[in-house]
Order: sequence, then structure tokens, then C-alpha cells
Amino acid sequence: MIRFEEVRKSFGGTKALDGLDLVVPEGAFAVLLGGSGAGKSTALRTVNRLVEPDAGRVLLRGRDVASEPAPALRRRIGYVIQGIGLFPHWSVARNIGAVPRLLGWEERRIAARVEELLALLRLDPAAYRDRMPAELSGGQAQRVGVARALAANPDILLMDEPFGALDAITRQALQAEMARLHAATGKTILLVTHDVEEALSLATRLAVMADGRLLQEGAPRELLDAPADPRVRDLLDGGALGMRRLALVAASSLAALCGEAPADLPRVAATATGREALEAMLAARAEAVVLVDPGGAPAGLVALRDLLRA
Repeated sequence: MIRFEEVRKSFGGTKALDGLDLVVPEGAFAVLLGGSGAGKSTALRTVNRLVEPDAGRVLLRGRDVASEPAPALRRRIGYVIQGIGLFPHWSVARNIGAVPRLLGWEERRIAARVEELLALLRLDPAAYRDRMPAELSGGQAQRVGVARALAANPDILLMDEPFGALDAITRQALQAEMARLHAATGKTILLVTHDVEEALSLATRLAVMADGRLLQEGAPRELLDAPADPRVRDLLDGGALGMRRLALVAASSLAALCGEAPADLPRVAATATGREALEAMLAARAEAVVLVDPGGAPAGLVALRDLLRA
């Protein structure tokens, strides 16, 4: 879907990208992870030509992005930034419909798409379509920004530190929303972050960068288990390597069947990760948790020894 071939970019005497080679498969939720100055945002912006490489190519489905006029390219690629960038004097509905209107969609089609996206992002259309950006919370505004990026139904969604300015609770809620959205739409998403927890919770493919180069790419668990560079290990470890591994394991994959679940054991959702199951055990000082389905019925039992094996 997206291919970087020996992409180089300098700003003055500083190399932002130094021969970046990377492939983002179609349908992946790919995350570029690295510290400040790693070249993550520069790489992202070469995809929609907000940054033009000095050398190398960026390909979309085998076609060099430089072969297409930049405005036309950008209209078919969704783009979400940290600052949200909503037009303050436009309503939510008008903000979301901006790109479809540029593409010449009929107003009836635009209105239907606005309703669809607000519902998809769990914002009641009747309550939010006519609001102004100043009337929204940070999390609501960020959801509208995502809706605007998806309005013309692009194949690709670029996200540049989209949740960095939000509080921890709102950020976690939106991360979960983006994971759900990706599962529901199957769109190719390329997200930039310096937050290791965010990267591991969202990525189906993880690319770690430093000094404008790719250090390692693969499934998150592969990088955790076999870092190819000391800088990858240092970045992903952070003193919590075991907990980060558990966050990638579904608690249900470790569960044993249970009939009558002991009443004194903590309950967690059947969709919980191994890390969430362990945190529930620690909070309750218990050696097991009961997984429950959406109706509250026991769906399995996970013991501490199961988590240790994982």
C-alpha cells in the first residue's frame, strides 16, 4: 500500500530522513515510533507531499506520489494532526463535509455521510452536527477531526501525534475508539507517536526509527521478544517489558473453563488483555480473575500462573 524507497530529506545541515526503506501493508494499523528528531513526522508528511523528499520515492499502490498533483493527492488521503485544526467559524457538519464538498459531492450525500461518521464515532448527530468547535471538549473535537479525515472515504489515514494534547483518560478512550474503527473499516492507517504504550496498544505493524533511519519493523510482539538494535530494546523496555508483553496477549487465550466462579474473585471483561487481568488480580490481592461476557456471565478463569507462563 505505502512504500518508502531510500527516502532522504534534510533541513539545512540536519538529516531528517536518511535512506528510509519501509513498506506499510494494505489494511495495516502501522505505527512509526521513536524519540524526538527520529524523522517520524517528516516520513509521514512525505506521503501526502506536505514534505517533498530530496531523494528516493514514496509509492502508493505502486504509483509515485510525486506523479500526482499534491491537492488531488491530499483529497484522497485522510490526515489527522494533534492540533485538530477544525475551522472555528464552521459547524461540526460543515467541517466534516469540507473535502466531499471540494470533490463536488451533492449536499444530500454529504449530509448522509456526516450523519454516518458522527454515529460511527459515537457522537449523536442530532446533538453535535450543528455545534461549533468552541462548544466541544478536546476529545469530542478530536473525534470530529477523525470524522473529517474519513469523510471522503479515503483508503489511507495519516495520523500525526493525534492524541498527544489530550488528558490520559480521554487519550485512552480515543485509542480504543481508533482500534475499533480500524477493525470496522479495514483502512490502512499510519500513525506517528513517541508514546510506547500507545504504539503497542494500536499497532498491527510497528516501525521504530532513530536519526532518520528505520531500526526495526514487524509485529509488536516480534520487536519486544527479539529487538534487532539496542536502541529498540531500550525504547520498548522502559522497565516494564513483562507488562508490555502481557498487554499484547488476550486474557481469553489463557482462560480455563469454569462452572461456578468463586464469588470472591475479581471480574474483568472477556475482551481484557493479560495486563488488565493481572492489574485486577493485584488490586484485589487475588491469584485469579473471572472473565465475564457482556451479559455478566462467567466466560472463563485466568490464574496468575497462566499469566506468568504467557
